[in-house]
Amino acid sequence: MPVIDVDGHIHEPEEMFANLPEEFYPRRPIRVLLPRDTVREDFNGCWIIEGKTQPNMGGRGRTTFLVPGDERSKNKNVTMGSLTLSDIDARVADLDRLGIDIQVIFPTMFLVSVAEEVKLEGAIFQAYNTYLGEACAKSKGRVKWVALIPFRDPEVAVPEIRRVKELGATGIFTMGMVWDQTLADPAFFPIYQQAAEMDLPICVHLGWASPQVTNLFSDAQSFFVSATIPVIWGFTYVMGYGLVNRFNGLRFGFFESGSEWVPFTIKQLRRRARPLTLARPLANRPGFGTGFDQQYYQDPEELLRSGKVFVNCEGDENFNYLIESIGEDSLMCSSDFPHADPSAEENFVDHWRKRTDIPDHVKAKIMGKNAARFFKI
Repeated sequence: MPVIDVDGHIHEPEEMFANLPEEFYPRRPIRVLLPRDTVREDFNGCWIIEGKTQPNMGGRGRTTFLVPGDERSKNKNVTMGSLTLSDIDARVADLDRLGIDIQVIFPTMFLVSVAEEVKLEGAIFQAYNTYLGEACAKSKGRVKWVALIPFRDPEVAVPEIRRVKELGATGIFTMGMVWDQTLADPAFFPIYQQAAEMDLPICVHLGWASPQVTNLFSDAQSFFVSATIPVIWGFTYVMGYGLVNRFNGLRFGFFESGSEWVPFTIKQLRRRARPLTLARPLANRPGFGTGFDQQYYQDPEELLRSGKVFVNCEGDENFNYLIESIGEDSLMCSSDFPHADPSAEENFVDHWRKRTDIPDHVKAKIMGKNAARFFKI
């Protein structure tokens, strides 16, 4: 069974947007490099999109990520071709160095909701998908990718799901919110239905999903409070509204936020689905509280143990607690390469193989078997 890294990243290059349709090309993302003596210091690269800079590291609405060519990216022990996937052989060589057989690629600049205009966002996403499809096809199966889909434009999103399936995508990317909409918004149901039909799982990843929430924060804690926490919101809505059971064959995974929060969140869902109160007689209690779809709701632990819901764990978590709470068949591990941020564990393969606290058959599941089931690879 191959070692599968379920969460690697690309640093998007400018040439990704060279083939935007004529009507959108003048509004394509433009990369800008700033002097190093600004508040950004060596994070001195940014993209200009709709007249705004991303990442935004000054004032409210703080976001943080590397831009190819900035000083921080130059100082990494990774070539530019590997960062951008313009040299797929360089990325494969990095995987060999890290002991990884297959890596699944997620975006970087699109961990922020960057384009407010729906049609512009859709065109940019299509350019991303085309670039990733062509780049990963050269890796001979070593590098896989999840596709960007314009959730706010289902009429474009549904045929785009069919297109990315043909391009070789292994999943559909989203964050824990879609701007100001939850993942349970009925407007997204055609997207989930098409994803289920194409056998493409929904991958809910860390990211600054909701500009309204992101704009509340101005310091580095934004990474947790407005990028990580929305993944938990996404889980809550996916579970509460029974999205897994509503669409036959649809799988959900939750990425780059750890996994110890999952048992806690399940417990909170249970307390609301079946209140423990004695103040109201049992016969008069509602079967489900607000925020639950009684027809499709199923206890989340059952979904995690049945191969319908998966979660990307991190190597320093309490695995005895996790396995007891949600089982061993839903956990997947990753490197976060080449981000080198708080979620990074580039040498996770070596760490996992040296562990003595977890049986070998469980390690095999977490290092690859579960991911192969989730992504169908």
